[in-house]
Amino acid sequence: MLYSYSPSLLKLLANAERLPDKVAIIAGDEQVNYSSLWLNIRKAATWLDVHGFKKNDRVVLCAKKEPHYVYMYFATMILGLIHELADPDSDTETLQYDVNDVLSCAPFEGCAEGVQEHDITEILHTTGTTSKPKSVCLSHFNIYWAAKNTSDFVQNDENDVEVVVMPVCHAFGCRRLTLTLLNGATAVLLPNFANVQLLIRTIEKYHVTTWGMAPAAWAYVRKISGTRISKYKDQIRHIEFGTAAMPMAGKKEVVELLPNTRICHNYGLTESNRSAMIEYHDTEHLNSIGKPIADNVEIRVINGEICVHGNQTMECYLDPEDNAVAFVDGFFRTGDCGYISEEGYIYLTGRAKEMINVGGKKVSPVEVEEMICNFGVGDCICTSSPHDMLGETVKAYILRGSTELSLEQIDENMKKLHAQEIYKCPTVYEWIDEIPVNSLGKKQRRALTGK
Repeated sequence: MLYSYSPSLLKLLANAERLPDKVAIIAGDEQVNYSSLWLNIRKAATWLDVHGFKKNDRVVLCAKKEPHYVYMYFATMILGLIHELADPDSDTETLQYDVNDVLSCAPFEGCAEGVQEHDITEILHTTGTTSKPKSVCLSHFNIYWAAKNTSDFVQNDENDVEVVVMPVCHAFGCRRLTLTLLNGATAVLLPNFANVQLLIRTIEKYHVTTWGMAPAAWAYVRKISGTRISKYKDQIRHIEFGTAAMPMAGKKEVVELLPNTRICHNYGLTESNRSAMIEYHDTEHLNSIGKPIADNVEIRVINGEICVHGNQTMECYLDPEDNAVAFVDGFFRTGDCGYISEEGYIYLTGRAKEMINVGGKKVSPVEVEEMICNFGVGDCICTSSPHDMLGETVKAYILRGSTELSLEQIDENMKKLHAQEIYKCPTVYEWIDEIPVNSLGKKQRRALTGK
Protein backbone atom coordinates (compact mmCIF):
# COMPACT_ATOMS: atom_id res chain seq x y z
CA MET A 1 0.00 0.00 0.00
CA LEU A 2 1.23 3.50 -0.82
CA TYR A 3 2.50 5.25 2.36
CA SER A 4 1.97 2.07 4.42
CA TYR A 5 4.98 3.09 6.52
CA SER A 6 3.34 6.38 7.54
CA PRO A 7 -0.10 6.32 9.18
CA SER A 8 0.13 10.12 9.26
CA LEU A 9 0.28 10.39 5.47
CA LEU A 10 -2.52 7.85 5.12
CA LYS A 11 -4.74 9.94 7.40
CA LEU A 12 -4.02 13.13 5.44
CA LEU A 13 -4.77 11.38 2.15
CA ALA A 14 -8.03 10.05 3.57
CA ASN A 15 -8.99 13.54 4.79
CA ALA A 16 -8.28 15.01 1.35
CA GLU A 17 -10.62 12.46 -0.23
CA ARG A 18 -13.32 12.57 2.46
CA LEU A 19 -13.23 16.28 3.37
CA PRO A 20 -11.78 18.00 0.27
CA ASP A 21 -13.44 21.39 0.80
CA LYS A 22 -13.08 21.58 4.55
CA VAL A 23 -10.64 24.21 5.86
CA ALA A 24 -7.54 22.53 7.28
CA ILE A 25 -5.33 25.56 8.03
CA ILE A 26 -6.01 29.22 8.71
CA ALA A 27 -3.04 31.58 8.89
CA GLY A 28 -3.88 35.27 8.80
CA ASP A 29 -5.95 35.87 5.68
CA GLU A 30 -4.89 32.57 4.08
CA GLN A 31 -7.09 29.49 4.26
CA VAL A 32 -6.15 26.05 2.92
CA ASN A 33 -8.63 23.20 2.53
CA TYR A 34 -7.73 19.53 2.83
CA SER A 35 -7.66 18.94 -0.91
CA SER A 36 -5.20 21.82 -1.40
CA LEU A 37 -3.19 20.79 1.65
CA TRP A 38 -2.54 17.32 0.22
CA LEU A 39 -1.86 18.71 -3.26
CA ASN A 40 0.66 21.23 -1.91
CA ILE A 41 2.38 18.57 0.19
CA ARG A 42 2.92 16.56 -2.99
CA LYS A 43 4.19 19.65 -4.82
CA ALA A 44 6.68 20.26 -2.01
CA ALA A 45 7.81 16.64 -2.34
CA THR A 46 8.45 17.23 -6.04
CA TRP A 47 10.52 20.34 -5.25
CA LEU A 48 12.63 18.36 -2.78
CA ASP A 49 13.06 15.52 -5.28
CA VAL A 50 14.06 17.88 -8.11
CA HIS A 51 16.65 19.47 -5.83
CA GLY A 52 18.30 16.12 -5.26
CA PHE A 53 17.11 15.09 -1.82
CA LYS A 54 17.09 11.31 -1.34
CA LYS A 55 15.88 8.83 1.26
CA ASN A 56 17.47 9.34 4.71
CA ASP A 57 18.86 12.80 3.83
CA ARG A 58 18.48 15.33 6.65
CA VAL A 59 16.58 18.56 5.99
CA VAL A 60 16.56 21.35 8.57
CA LEU A 61 13.17 23.08 8.49
CA CYS A 62 12.47 26.50 9.94
CA ALA A 63 9.35 25.72 11.99
CA LYS A 64 7.31 28.81 11.16
CA LYS A 65 3.59 28.71 11.77
CA GLU A 66 2.79 29.16 8.11
CA PRO A 67 1.12 26.76 5.62
CA HIS A 68 4.27 26.24 3.53
CA TYR A 69 6.06 24.85 6.60
CA VAL A 70 3.30 22.25 6.96
CA TYR A 71 3.72 21.30 3.29
CA MET A 72 7.45 20.73 3.73
CA TYR A 73 6.98 18.90 7.02
CA PHE A 74 4.84 16.19 5.48
CA ALA A 75 6.59 16.25 2.10
CA THR A 76 9.77 14.99 3.73
CA MET A 77 7.85 11.90 4.84
CA ILE A 78 6.81 11.13 1.27
CA LEU A 79 10.46 10.99 0.20
CA GLY A 80 11.67 9.17 3.32
CA LEU A 81 13.75 12.17 4.41
CA ILE A 82 14.54 13.14 7.98
CA HIS A 83 13.34 16.60 8.95
CA GLU A 84 15.08 18.43 11.77
CA LEU A 85 12.97 21.19 13.29
CA ALA A 86 14.62 24.53 14.05
CA ASP A 87 13.32 27.42 16.12
CA PRO A 88 12.46 30.37 13.81
CA ASP A 89 14.16 32.71 16.31
CA SER A 90 17.45 30.82 16.24
CA ASP A 91 20.34 31.41 13.87
CA THR A 92 20.32 27.80 12.69
CA GLU A 93 20.85 27.44 8.94
CA THR A 94 17.66 26.02 7.46
CA LEU A 95 16.35 24.90 4.07
CA GLN A 96 15.91 27.88 1.76
CA TYR A 97 13.20 27.89 -0.89
CA ASP A 98 10.79 30.19 -2.68
CA VAL A 99 7.19 29.32 -1.82
CA ASN A 100 5.92 30.23 -5.28
CA ASP A 101 8.60 28.05 -6.84
CA VAL A 102 7.49 25.13 -4.67
CA LEU A 103 3.81 25.57 -5.48
CA SER A 104 4.49 25.79 -9.21
CA CYS A 105 5.75 22.19 -9.23
CA ALA A 106 3.71 19.27 -10.50
CA PRO A 107 2.38 17.00 -7.72
CA PHE A 108 4.75 14.19 -6.75
CA GLU A 109 3.47 10.73 -7.68
CA GLY A 110 4.38 7.88 -5.36
CA CYS A 111 6.82 7.71 -2.47
CA ALA A 112 10.34 6.60 -1.66
CA GLU A 113 10.99 2.86 -1.86
CA GLY A 114 11.91 0.75 1.11
CA VAL A 115 10.80 3.14 3.85
CA GLN A 116 9.71 1.38 7.05
CA GLU A 117 7.48 2.64 9.86
CA HIS A 118 10.35 2.56 12.38
CA ASP A 119 12.67 4.58 10.13
CA ILE A 120 13.63 7.96 11.58
CA THR A 121 11.64 10.83 10.10
CA GLU A 122 11.99 13.59 12.70
CA ILE A 123 14.69 15.13 14.88
CA LEU A 124 13.64 17.36 17.76
CA HIS A 125 15.96 19.05 20.21
CA THR A 126 15.41 18.95 23.96
CA THR A 127 15.38 22.21 25.87
CA GLY A 128 18.25 21.17 28.12
CA THR A 129 16.48 22.06 31.38
CA THR A 130 18.80 19.98 33.57
CA SER A 131 21.53 18.91 31.14
CA LYS A 132 22.93 19.71 27.71
CA PRO A 133 20.33 19.63 24.89
CA LYS A 134 20.00 16.32 23.07
CA SER A 135 18.80 15.43 19.57
CA VAL A 136 15.81 13.09 19.72
CA CYS A 137 15.11 10.73 16.80
CA LEU A 138 11.45 9.86 16.18
CA SER A 139 10.07 7.43 13.62
CA HIS A 140 6.94 7.55 11.45
CA PHE A 141 5.45 5.14 13.98
CA ASN A 142 6.36 7.35 16.96
CA ILE A 143 4.93 10.63 15.69
CA TYR A 144 1.65 9.03 14.61
CA TRP A 145 1.06 7.37 17.98
CA ALA A 146 2.15 10.48 19.86
CA ALA A 147 -0.64 12.37 18.10
CA LYS A 148 -3.22 9.57 18.29
CA ASN A 149 -2.71 8.81 21.99
CA THR A 150 -3.14 12.47 22.87
CA SER A 151 -6.14 12.87 20.61
CA ASP A 152 -7.88 9.81 22.03
CA PHE A 153 -7.36 10.94 25.62
CA VAL A 154 -8.39 14.56 25.26
CA GLN A 155 -11.17 13.53 22.83
CA ASN A 156 -10.39 15.67 19.78
CA ASP A 157 -12.40 15.03 16.65
CA GLU A 158 -12.94 16.50 13.18
CA ASN A 159 -15.47 19.04 14.44
CA ASP A 160 -12.85 20.89 16.48
CA VAL A 161 -11.20 24.20 15.68
CA GLU A 162 -7.75 24.33 17.27
CA VAL A 163 -5.82 27.54 17.83
CA VAL A 164 -2.12 26.62 17.60
CA VAL A 165 -0.06 29.04 19.67
CA MET A 166 2.73 26.92 21.16
CA PRO A 167 6.01 26.78 19.18
CA VAL A 168 5.84 23.99 16.58
CA CYS A 169 9.60 23.41 16.75
CA HIS A 170 9.03 21.58 20.05
CA ALA A 171 7.05 18.43 20.76
CA PHE A 172 4.03 20.04 22.45
CA GLY A 173 3.08 22.48 19.69
CA CYS A 174 4.17 20.11 16.93
CA ARG A 175 1.84 17.35 18.17
CA ARG A 176 -1.09 19.73 18.66
CA LEU A 177 -0.81 20.77 15.02
CA THR A 178 -0.35 17.20 13.82
CA LEU A 179 -3.26 15.68 15.74
CA THR A 180 -5.56 18.46 14.52
CA LEU A 181 -4.77 17.75 10.87
CA LEU A 182 -4.86 13.96 11.24
CA ASN A 183 -8.33 14.27 12.76
CA GLY A 184 -9.64 16.36 9.87
CA ALA A 185 -10.18 19.35 12.16
CA THR A 186 -9.19 22.99 11.52
CA ALA A 187 -5.91 24.51 12.77
CA VAL A 188 -5.73 28.29 13.25
CA LEU A 189 -2.07 29.32 13.40
CA LEU A 190 -1.12 32.23 15.67
CA PRO A 191 2.45 33.48 16.30
CA ASN A 192 2.27 33.15 20.10
CA PHE A 193 0.32 34.17 23.23
CA ALA A 194 1.83 37.66 23.42
CA ASN A 195 -1.16 39.36 21.77
CA VAL A 196 -3.97 38.28 24.09
CA GLN A 197 -6.50 40.47 22.32
CA LEU A 198 -5.72 38.68 19.05
CA LEU A 199 -6.17 35.34 20.80
CA ILE A 200 -9.57 36.37 22.17
CA ARG A 201 -10.66 37.69 18.77
CA THR A 202 -9.54 34.43 17.16
CA ILE A 203 -11.51 32.36 19.68
CA GLU A 204 -14.55 34.48 18.91
CA LYS A 205 -14.17 34.72 15.11
CA TYR A 206 -13.46 31.07 14.36
CA HIS A 207 -15.43 29.54 17.23
CA VAL A 208 -12.29 27.90 18.60
CA THR A 209 -13.00 24.77 20.63
CA THR A 210 -9.54 23.46 21.60
CA TRP A 211 -5.94 24.44 22.26
CA GLY A 212 -2.77 23.48 24.13
CA MET A 213 -0.68 25.80 26.29
CA ALA A 214 1.94 25.99 29.00
CA PRO A 215 0.85 27.06 32.52
CA ALA A 216 3.03 30.19 32.18
CA ALA A 217 1.14 31.15 29.03
CA TRP A 218 -2.18 30.56 30.79
CA ALA A 219 -1.06 32.77 33.69
CA TYR A 220 -0.24 35.53 31.20
CA VAL A 221 -3.57 35.23 29.39
CA ARG A 222 -5.39 35.18 32.71
CA LYS A 223 -3.53 38.31 33.91
CA ILE A 224 -4.27 40.30 30.75
CA SER A 225 -7.84 39.16 30.08
CA GLY A 226 -9.13 38.65 33.62
CA THR A 227 -12.10 36.27 33.68
CA ARG A 228 -13.08 37.06 30.10
CA ILE A 229 -12.21 33.55 28.99
CA SER A 230 -15.18 32.22 30.98
CA LYS A 231 -17.43 33.78 28.35
CA TYR A 232 -16.54 30.79 26.19
CA LYS A 233 -17.18 28.11 28.82
CA ASP A 234 -19.81 26.44 26.64
CA GLN A 235 -17.72 26.75 23.47
CA ILE A 236 -14.29 25.47 24.53
CA ARG A 237 -14.44 21.68 24.57
CA HIS A 238 -11.01 20.99 25.95
CA ILE A 239 -7.62 22.46 26.87
CA GLU A 240 -4.37 20.56 27.19
CA PHE A 241 -1.71 21.94 29.53
CA GLY A 242 1.88 20.77 29.40
CA THR A 243 5.65 21.46 29.59
CA ALA A 244 5.54 22.41 33.30
CA ALA A 245 3.54 21.96 36.48
CA MET A 246 0.44 24.01 37.25
CA PRO A 247 0.05 25.26 40.85
CA MET A 248 -2.90 23.63 42.63
CA ALA A 249 -4.64 27.00 42.94
CA GLY A 250 -4.31 27.45 39.18
CA LYS A 251 -5.85 24.05 38.51
CA LYS A 252 -8.85 24.83 40.67
CA GLU A 253 -9.26 28.29 39.15
CA VAL A 254 -9.34 27.11 35.54
CA VAL A 255 -11.95 24.49 36.45
CA GLU A 256 -14.09 27.20 38.03
CA LEU A 257 -13.74 29.46 34.98
CA LEU A 258 -14.44 26.63 32.51
CA PRO A 259 -16.64 24.11 34.35
CA ASN A 260 -17.83 22.40 31.17
CA THR A 261 -14.43 22.09 29.53
CA ARG A 262 -12.35 18.89 29.54
CA ILE A 263 -9.08 20.17 31.00
CA CYS A 264 -6.12 17.81 30.75
CA HIS A 265 -2.50 18.10 31.81
CA ASN A 266 0.12 15.99 30.11
CA TYR A 267 3.29 14.50 31.47
CA GLY A 268 6.04 13.73 29.02
CA LEU A 269 9.37 14.65 27.54
CA THR A 270 10.54 15.25 24.00
CA GLU A 271 11.84 11.66 24.07
CA SER A 272 8.64 10.06 25.34
CA ASN A 273 6.02 12.53 24.09
CA ARG A 274 2.83 12.49 26.19
CA SER A 275 3.17 9.50 28.51
CA ALA A 276 0.57 10.25 31.19
CA MET A 277 -2.43 12.53 31.60
CA ILE A 278 -4.59 13.85 34.41
CA GLU A 279 -8.02 15.42 33.90
CA TYR A 280 -8.58 18.39 36.20
CA HIS A 281 -12.10 17.33 37.14
CA ASP A 282 -10.54 14.26 38.77
CA THR A 283 -10.22 16.37 41.90
CA GLU A 284 -9.16 13.53 44.22
CA HIS A 285 -5.92 13.02 42.30
CA LEU A 286 -5.05 16.54 41.17
CA ASN A 287 -1.63 16.40 42.80
CA SER A 288 -0.67 13.45 40.57
CA ILE A 289 0.28 13.38 36.89
CA GLY A 290 -2.48 10.86 36.26
CA LYS A 291 -2.18 7.46 34.63
CA PRO A 292 -0.60 6.19 31.39
CA ILE A 293 -2.19 8.02 28.48
CA ALA A 294 -3.08 4.85 26.54
CA ASP A 295 -3.05 1.06 26.74
CA ASN A 296 0.07 0.98 24.54
CA VAL A 297 2.01 3.02 27.12
CA GLU A 298 3.55 1.39 30.19
CA ILE A 299 5.11 3.32 33.06
CA ARG A 300 7.26 1.77 35.76
CA VAL A 301 9.30 3.13 38.65
CA ILE A 302 12.75 1.57 38.50
CA ASN A 303 15.13 2.41 41.36
CA GLY A 304 12.98 5.44 42.18
CA GLU A 305 13.01 6.78 38.61
CA ILE A 306 9.97 7.01 36.33
CA CYS A 307 10.59 5.00 33.17
CA VAL A 308 8.38 4.81 30.07
CA HIS A 309 7.79 2.34 27.27
CA GLY A 310 5.27 2.85 24.48
CA ASN A 311 4.51 3.42 20.83
CA GLN A 312 5.25 7.13 21.20
CA THR A 313 8.70 6.71 22.79
CA MET A 314 11.69 7.74 20.68
CA GLU A 315 13.77 5.26 18.72
CA CYS A 316 17.07 6.70 19.99
CA TYR A 317 19.20 9.80 20.43
CA LEU A 318 21.16 11.03 17.44
CA ASP A 319 24.44 11.04 19.40
CA PRO A 320 25.37 7.41 20.26
CA GLU A 321 26.95 8.58 23.52
CA ASP A 322 23.59 9.84 24.74
CA ASN A 323 22.06 6.37 24.31
CA ALA A 324 24.44 4.67 26.74
CA VAL A 325 22.24 5.22 29.80
CA ALA A 326 18.98 6.32 28.15
CA PHE A 327 17.13 3.02 28.57
CA VAL A 328 16.78 0.33 31.22
CA ASP A 329 15.11 -2.97 30.38
CA GLY A 330 13.72 -1.36 27.22
CA PHE A 331 12.16 1.53 29.17
CA PHE A 332 13.20 5.14 28.62
CA ARG A 333 14.64 6.76 31.73
CA THR A 334 12.88 10.11 32.21
CA GLY A 335 15.21 11.47 34.88
CA ASP A 336 12.16 12.17 37.06
CA CYS A 337 11.75 10.67 40.50
CA GLY A 338 8.36 9.44 41.64
CA TYR A 339 6.09 6.61 42.68
CA ILE A 340 2.86 4.88 41.63
CA SER A 341 -0.04 4.58 44.07
CA GLU A 342 -2.11 1.45 44.62
CA GLU A 343 -4.80 3.03 42.42
CA GLY A 344 -2.28 3.38 39.56
CA TYR A 345 -1.84 7.16 39.76
CA ILE A 346 1.68 8.45 39.21
CA TYR A 347 3.23 11.04 41.52
CA LEU A 348 6.34 13.09 40.80
CA THR A 349 8.79 13.97 43.53
CA GLY A 350 11.19 15.92 41.31
CA ARG A 351 13.90 15.80 38.68
CA ALA A 352 16.75 13.54 39.73
CA LYS A 353 19.32 16.20 38.79
CA GLU A 354 17.40 18.94 40.61
CA MET A 355 16.74 17.10 43.88
CA ILE A 356 18.19 18.93 46.89
CA ASN A 357 20.13 16.76 49.34
CA VAL A 358 19.40 18.14 52.81
CA GLY A 359 21.52 16.14 55.21
CA GLY A 360 20.87 12.95 53.27
CA LYS A 361 17.15 13.61 52.73
CA LYS A 362 16.10 14.29 49.13
CA VAL A 363 13.85 17.31 48.65
CA SER A 364 12.00 18.21 45.46
CA PRO A 365 12.13 21.93 44.61
CA VAL A 366 8.80 21.53 42.82
CA GLU A 367 7.16 20.25 46.00
CA VAL A 368 8.51 23.15 48.06
CA GLU A 369 7.32 25.65 45.45
CA GLU A 370 3.84 24.15 45.68
CA MET A 371 3.94 24.39 49.48
CA ILE A 372 4.90 28.08 49.32
CA CYS A 373 2.30 28.96 46.70
CA ASN A 374 -0.48 27.25 48.65
CA PHE A 375 -0.68 30.04 51.22
CA GLY A 376 -0.78 33.13 49.08
CA VAL A 377 2.32 33.41 46.91
CA GLY A 378 1.72 33.87 43.20
CA ASP A 379 4.93 32.20 42.06
CA CYS A 380 8.38 31.24 43.24
CA ILE A 381 11.35 29.10 42.28
CA CYS A 382 13.47 26.97 44.61
CA THR A 383 17.07 25.82 44.29
CA SER A 384 19.79 24.37 46.51
CA SER A 385 21.89 26.51 48.79
CA PRO A 386 25.29 25.39 50.21
CA HIS A 387 25.29 24.60 53.94
CA ASP A 388 28.28 23.89 56.18
CA MET A 389 26.64 21.09 58.20
CA LEU A 390 23.86 19.70 55.98
CA GLY A 391 25.62 20.02 52.63
CA GLU A 392 22.61 21.68 51.04
CA THR A 393 19.38 23.34 52.08
CA VAL A 394 16.52 24.88 50.12
CA LYS A 395 16.65 28.46 48.88
CA ALA A 396 13.42 30.13 47.74
CA TYR A 397 13.19 33.02 45.30
CA ILE A 398 9.79 34.72 45.70
CA LEU A 399 8.36 36.58 42.71
CA ARG A 400 8.21 40.24 43.68
CA GLY A 401 4.69 41.65 43.54
CA SER A 402 3.01 38.23 43.61
CA THR A 403 2.15 38.31 47.31
CA GLU A 404 1.38 40.75 50.13
CA LEU A 405 3.35 38.62 52.58
CA SER A 406 6.85 39.56 53.68
CA LEU A 407 9.70 37.07 53.42
CA GLU A 408 9.61 36.72 57.20
CA GLN A 409 5.88 35.88 57.15
CA ILE A 410 6.42 33.32 54.41
CA ASP A 411 9.17 31.72 56.50
CA GLU A 412 6.96 31.67 59.59
CA ASN A 413 4.08 30.09 57.69
CA MET A 414 6.32 27.41 56.21
CA LYS A 415 7.78 26.46 59.59
CA LYS A 416 4.35 26.44 61.23
CA LEU A 417 2.53 24.46 58.56
CA HIS A 418 5.33 22.02 57.82
CA ALA A 419 6.93 21.53 61.22
CA GLN A 420 6.97 17.75 60.72
CA GLU A 421 9.06 18.19 57.57
CA ILE A 422 11.18 21.13 58.64
CA TYR A 423 14.04 19.99 56.38
CA LYS A 424 11.87 20.93 53.37
CA CYS A 425 11.50 24.52 54.57
CA PRO A 426 13.84 27.02 52.89
CA THR A 427 16.64 28.42 55.00
CA VAL A 428 17.21 31.33 52.62
CA TYR A 429 14.62 33.59 51.01
CA GLU A 430 15.15 36.24 48.36
CA TRP A 431 12.94 38.40 46.16
CA ILE A 432 13.23 37.94 42.40
CA ASP A 433 11.83 40.25 39.74
CA GLU A 434 11.32 37.54 37.14
CA ILE A 435 11.22 33.75 37.26
CA PRO A 436 13.69 32.42 34.66
CA VAL A 437 11.84 30.20 32.18
CA ASN A 438 12.56 28.88 28.70
CA SER A 439 10.41 29.36 25.59
CA LEU A 440 8.05 26.61 26.76
CA GLY A 441 7.53 28.10 30.21
CA LYS A 442 9.72 25.60 32.09
CA LYS A 443 11.50 27.02 35.12
CA GLN A 444 15.25 27.23 34.64
CA ARG A 445 16.82 26.52 38.04
CA ARG A 446 20.25 26.14 36.50
CA ALA A 447 20.11 29.84 35.59
CA LEU A 448 20.16 30.60 39.32
CA THR A 449 22.61 27.96 40.51
CA GLY A 450 24.94 27.68 37.54
CA LYS A 451 24.86 23.89 37.85
